[in-house]
Amino acid sequence: MAFQLAPFLAQSVPGVGLLGAIVGGSAALAKNYKDYKKGTVDAKHASVDVGKETAGAGMATAVSAAAVGVVGGGLAVSLVTALAVATGAKYVWDRSMEQVDVIAAKHKKEDPFEEALDVE
Repeated sequence: MAFQLAPFLAQSVPGVGLLGAIVGGSAALAKNYKDYKKGTVDAKHASVDVGKETAGAGMATAVSAAAVGVVGGGLAVSLVTALAVATGAKYVWDRSMEQVDVIAAKHKKEDPFEEALDVE
């Protein structure tokens, strides 16, 4: 029998977070690849964005799964809890990443991604 990744990851909060990172990172990769091909983003910025989105999606998914486990309740309560917590966690993550970019730009006075990746 083949290895079943999703059921294996669903056994723990970190596993659920990893599954969220895989899905969120894949979505970010598809979006950034399209933008890169259109010429609206360079490889450096696309790569950094994929990394931030992957980490943010994984974190939001894990926090959401933990909250659902704590709150309990039926299907409706669990879904509302998951949606609210994941949305809030991802919102906080995105605003935090924006602040990191601002701080990095102030200290460097250049592209905040310059040293993040060495992609030509």
